[in-house]
Amino acid sequence: MMDAAERSSGWRRPPLLHVLPVTLAGVIVLAAGFVFADWNSSGTSESLDVWLIRQTRVAAQPDRIPGPPIVQEMLRDLTALGGYAVLILVSVLFAGFALAELGRREFWFFSGVVWTGYFVVMLMKRSFLRVRPDIVPHLSLARGATSFPSAHAMMSVIVYVSIGLMLSTRTQDRQLRIWLTVSPLLLAAVVGATRVCMGVHYPTDVLAGWAAGLLWTWIWFAGRAGLNRNAAPAVFTVVESAETGGEKL
Repeated sequence: MMDAAERSSGWRRPPLLHVLPVTLAGVIVLAAGFVFADWNSSGTSESLDVWLIRQTRVAAQPDRIPGPPIVQEMLRDLTALGGYAVLILVSVLFAGFALAELGRREFWFFSGVVWTGYFVVMLMKRSFLRVRPDIVPHLSLARGATSFPSAHAMMSVIVYVSIGLMLSTRTQDRQLRIWLTVSPLLLAAVVGATRVCMGVHYPTDVLAGWAAGLLWTWIWFAGRAGLNRNAAPAVFTVVESAETGGEKL
């Protein structure tokens, strides 16, 4: 049930927002596993990052992914779902829908989440300056030489999950809410995995991108929910006064 502040502003807290920190915790645990595996190897063998990239290719033909050619083509198509052209197109189309159907506040909120997220990932890349892997031939054109974190992974989380969360507030159907929350996470997971298959990112680049995207999206949605909770008492007083004809209760 929406409180008075939510009714007044049109804002509705995503019902399954808690899925984001839970997923983030899972990603952090997985990343810790990579760190532990590399530390445990003590330099006696190649890192888990490198080993996994090698496993995505045919040993005798490093420019081929195991399986029929259609698999490689499908992976290339899927990785494009996290590319700039697709994400910009999706963001612009949803922003237009938000402006027309959800209201100006939702339009500006969505735009803020996406574009600030983009500047954050670019700042992180410039800060870490990790060079892209050259272990196997790249099967997808990689924009820029920096690898950490994966912008495809981070921005696919921010864009697709934000859209799913915002749409999930428009329905009372629990199954649909679950689908709108979980399916964008699965889509972002597929995009991130394909970046490793394309040979343009280390697995830890992708894990960092997922973690940063989840954290950034959660901060925005949880922060807005907190601001609306703080504003609720004042708004409730105004609504209550209007409903009672200005009488004190």
